[in-house]
Amino acid sequence: MSKYNAATLVKLLRERIGLEREAMFIFNKLDDSSLRRIEGEKQHPKPETLESLMKSIDLPLIGFIYSLLADHPMDVILMCDQLTQTLDIENIASAEEILRKLEKLPGFKTGIHRQFLLSKKAKLWELQGKPAAQILPLITEGMKETFENFNINDLNDTVLVLEESELLHTKARVLAKSGDLTKAITILEVMTTSLKKLPSADREKERLYAPVLLSFVKCLLQVGDYKKILMICDLGAEYSASRNLGIYNPEFELYKAQALKWLGLTNEGKVHLQHAYFGYMLLGETTKAVSILKMAKNDFSIEFNLYGVDKLDFSNQSRVPYNRGEPVECNSFGTMICALRKKANLSLSQLSHGICHKSTLHRIEKDDIQASFFILEALMQRLGRDISMYNNFFLSKQDYTAMQLRDRIYISLIKNKFSVASELLSELETIKHFTRHSINKQFLEFTRACLFEAKHETLRPEIVDIFVNAMKITYPDFNENDIEKYNFSYNEVFILNQIASYYINTAQNSKATEMYDLILNNIKSKYVDEFEKARIYAVTLFNSSTSLGRMDKRNEALIKINEGESFDRTHGRLINLPGLLFNKGYNIMMLSSKEECIPFFALAYYGLSMFSKHGKSKHFAAASESIKKHTQILFD
Repeated sequence: MSKYNAATLVKLLRERIGLEREAMFIFNKLDDSSLRRIEGEKQHPKPETLESLMKSIDLPLIGFIYSLLADHPMDVILMCDQLTQTLDIENIASAEEILRKLEKLPGFKTGIHRQFLLSKKAKLWELQGKPAAQILPLITEGMKETFENFNINDLNDTVLVLEESELLHTKARVLAKSGDLTKAITILEVMTTSLKKLPSADREKERLYAPVLLSFVKCLLQVGDYKKILMICDLGAEYSASRNLGIYNPEFELYKAQALKWLGLTNEGKVHLQHAYFGYMLLGETTKAVSILKMAKNDFSIEFNLYGVDKLDFSNQSRVPYNRGEPVECNSFGTMICALRKKANLSLSQLSHGICHKSTLHRIEKDDIQASFFILEALMQRLGRDISMYNNFFLSKQDYTAMQLRDRIYISLIKNKFSVASELLSELETIKHFTRHSINKQFLEFTRACLFEAKHETLRPEIVDIFVNAMKITYPDFNENDIEKYNFSYNEVFILNQIASYYINTAQNSKATEMYDLILNNIKSKYVDEFEKARIYAVTLFNSSTSLGRMDKRNEALIKINEGESFDRTHGRLINLPGLLFNKGYNIMMLSSKEECIPFFALAYYGLSMFSKHGKSKHFAAASESIKKHTQILFD
């Protein structure tokens, strides 16, 4: 479940069931002005008020107010996540096994747990090719758990919760496969509008939005709405690049090429077919890549140079779920933090250092207080875990706005949109409730440092001091030579990478390499959740390989590259792979011959080309120039 603004959620859910405001405040013993303030986001409801409001809406509290940990052990929560992941990567055998185990649990017989199982079973049956007549009743049953009188025509202004989006997406795919394209398109069109309204940092939106757009495109292709396909492909490619690590971009490129062909623009489709082919090869999906070549030849009368990429073997690297780490015995979010802290052999002082007082952490672990989301997030990151797996948060209007602004700043920095990031930062700095926490002050400080660095064309020596000072907000005793002794949040690992990058850019490669080794050892040992680890892991390996290459330690650089390449390929993180393959090609060229490096340069070139509109334009230009300089190849 994602983080919601409580007031907005209450209002949307109340309107969804047609409950009048008067009925709400009578039921909850509130006066009308209090409810208006809550729904108008001028007053944040107390926990007991929010609980009462949810009861009056007649929706289950578990999944909205409380963590699932209040109802199930941690290992069950992890099993649910594994089921979701295995279905997303279409690992049918593993999904069947996990589903069987969950169905035997007594706590999954009613309510949202039953909805979860029905949703996953419907998706599994669709993947297995079972008939619509068997699958559709499951979906209807699942929707009734939280949406008794559901009507797709009423969905435009309605919030979807829990498994409702997944159920509807499966229904649309099943209807499309059975030939009812009109109904499928109606569902997907409404879902696209509904999901678009979710905030950018909503986890369910991140997981579902691009796949829903892909399903929409497939249906539109069958009915011949080619102009609309081009528009949706552009939207989907942008979203996939920024939210899904680019995994869906090759497919959007393929459908864009097909739409262009039907619009009589066959030649314009060539570059999109190239992107699709090389993108699938980067992901190791060679069967899909070969099908692109056949389509290009048979349907487009187009052939393009493969530069030896077809000879590379990625067959032993299939997609795998993220390992979320071992469970601990706990019965609440607080006791989970306590158990994880002890498992990591950290004292209260060590974990809380610079984030909150150790007495505050002690009270969190005893479930005596519900601390700020930003504090809890940083604590969980230092424990190497993903907070969204285990708890739900209903934020005040200020915190909710701040979280969304912070997320948009992260994305803007990644895409090198520094003017946008600067404007958003100015807005975020005005939210006093955000700036009072040290971990948030640190975020503001390192963002200012990134913008300072981007503003100046020449490297400024003071930039290291700025980043170090940002680190000292949470670790006043920070020493870059003792990195292994710390547990870092994402902010802190980001800062370390920026400091080491400065050393690379100022030809202090030995210092950079030593620092990257310390960072990598720290990430590997302390980030037990691969989803959290992945946010910075391959980027750090790429940077490390760059510093090693500049020291002429080519074989060591290749070890780092292969490690990052394997991790990102097996987890479907496409957007980092072109950079890694460029470094691989360059190091191979310096070790052996130009001929051997060409396939890797080709993958890098077309991969970066695919993402050139999504934050990789500078990387694409630099790689193109370097490849031309060293190989005299001009890729067509």
